[in-house]
Amino acid sequence: MNFTISEFCISRLAIPQAVADKILKYHIVPMQTIRTKRGIKIWASAHSGYRPRLHELRMGRDGLSEHVFRNKGAVDWTCQNFSENNELFLKDIINYTDYTRIAVYDTFIHCDYKGTERKLFSSDSNSNWTFIKLI
Repeated sequence: MNFTISEFCISRLAIPQAVADKILKYHIVPMQTIRTKRGIKIWASAHSGYRPRLHELRMGRDGLSEHVFRNKGAVDWTCQNFSENNELFLKDIINYTDYTRIAVYDTFIHCDYKGTERKLFSSDSNSNWTFIKLI
């Protein structure tokens, strides 16, 4: 099964074409490879993908999140039986994508392109990231 652009919009507002192009190029294409290879369900988490700046501001955030897609954007990925599959899932994300920041949470993996070095982080339940290593 292929991803759809609508899966990546949490605000239910129309996704600008430039954002849809970034979602396709930088997120769907590399993750479709993993979905096909791994043979398990993979999806953008419900609060992930494209979040319009106005939505971020309404949520009390600063509007500067990678999820607003000012650059290449960010997606929080999860998969079927995450607690059982997260290690292989993470390894595939590292090996088959060009994400530069990857942060592992309890139920999903945040992926974006901020910075030039590839870095792995762990996150606590308050979204405080701890640097693990360069990848």
